[in-house]
Amino acid sequence: MRIGIDGGCWGNRRGYGRFLRELLAALSRAGGDHQYSIFLDSIAARDFPEDLRVARIIVPTSQSVDAAATAESRRSVSDVLRMSRAVAGMPLDLFFFPSVYSYFPLLNRVTMLLGIHDTMADSNPQYAFATRREQFYWDSKVRLAIFQCDAILTVSEYSRRCVAEHLRVGSKPIHVVTEGASSKFRSKPVSPPVTPFILYVGGISPSKNLDTLIKAFSRTKARQRLELWLAGDYQNDRFKSSYQALRALVQELELDSRVRFTGFVPDERLCTLYNQASLFVMPSLDEGFGLPALEAMSAGAPVVVSRGNALEEVVGDAGLVVDPHDQTALAEAMDGIVADSGYAAELGRGSLRRAAGFSWDASARRFLDVVEHMRRRGGE
Repeated sequence: MRIGIDGGCWGNRRGYGRFLRELLAALSRAGGDHQYSIFLDSIAARDFPEDLRVARIIVPTSQSVDAAATAESRRSVSDVLRMSRAVAGMPLDLFFFPSVYSYFPLLNRVTMLLGIHDTMADSNPQYAFATRREQFYWDSKVRLAIFQCDAILTVSEYSRRCVAEHLRVGSKPIHVVTEGASSKFRSKPVSPPVTPFILYVGGISPSKNLDTLIKAFSRTKARQRLELWLAGDYQNDRFKSSYQALRALVQELELDSRVRFTGFVPDERLCTLYNQASLFVMPSLDEGFGLPALEAMSAGAPVVVSRGNALEEVVGDAGLVVDPHDQTALAEAMDGIVADSGYAAELGRGSLRRAAGFSWDASARRFLDVVEHMRRRGGE
C-alpha cells in the first residue's frame, strides 16, 4: 500500500511526538512492501533522519505545526490548506494521522486512520484550555477529524473505552496499538546522585496532578534526605501550564531547597536520571498511556502511579497504584519504597520484567495488522 503519514508531530517533545518517531523507525526496520510518505513542514524536515525508509514531502508553511497548534493559538487557514493540497496531489491508498492534534482536512477521498491518544481535553477541558474559544476550536477539529476518518487508532484499552464513551465515533472501529520504551532507556550502571531524589517526568500541566505530588512529598519522612525532581519543559511547552502555581506552592510549603524543576532533559541524561532515581512517581489525573512510566520501568526504577487511567494498564502488578487524590496514600507509598531497599529492589526487578513486554517493534507489527485489516475491509 501507499501510505501517507502526517508529520506534524515529528518535533513535538511530548508522548505523541515520541510515538510518531519511534513507530516510524520501527516500521522502517520492519521492511515490507508498503511505501511510506511523510508530510513535513520545513522546520520539522530539518531533523528528519536520512536513514528511514520513508519519502519526505516538505510543505512550505509560515509556521511549524508545533509552534502554531497550541492551546493559545491555532494554525493559519493558508497553512492548513497547503498541507491538504500536498496530500491531495499524491496517489495514496491510506493516510494516517498519528495524533488528532495536528489533523488537517483531506480534500481527496482516501482511507483515513486517525490517532487519538487520550480524551483528556474532551472530558476535562479545564485542564487543557484557558478560554471557551480555545475549547471551541479544539472540539470543532476533533469532530471534523472523526467525521472524515474511517477508523481510529489509540494506545491503550483505557483510551479505547474513553474514545468510545466521550467522543461521538458511531460505529467506526477503534484499534489499539500500544507504545514501547525507546532502546535509549535501559538499566545501566550510574554514579550515585549527590542527593538521592524521587523523579517525575512529563508535562508541567494541570492534568499531571503535580500539586498533589508536591503536597504529598511535604508529608513524607523522605523529604528530610531526598529531593523531588520534576523533569519537564516548563519554558517552551505549548500546552496549558501550571508551572507558576506549582512554584508558588513550593515556596508556600517551604520546599525550595527540596523540589527541583529541571526543565527539558535530553534522552541520554534522562536515562541516567531514571537509573539514579530512588523511585519514579506519576500521579496523573488522566493518561492515555503514560510513556514516562514505561521508560522508568525499562531502567529498573520502582514506580508509583495513579489509578483510574491507562497507567494501571501499563504498570500492571509491577508497581504501586494509588488514588491520585489521596495525598496520604501517595506519601506512604513513597516513604515505603525509600525506607526499604529490599522492597525497592524487588519492585525494580518487577519493573524490568513488565517493561520487557512492550516494544516499538511489536507496536509496528500491530500497526501493520491494523492497516491490513483496513485494506481488507475497505477502510475499516
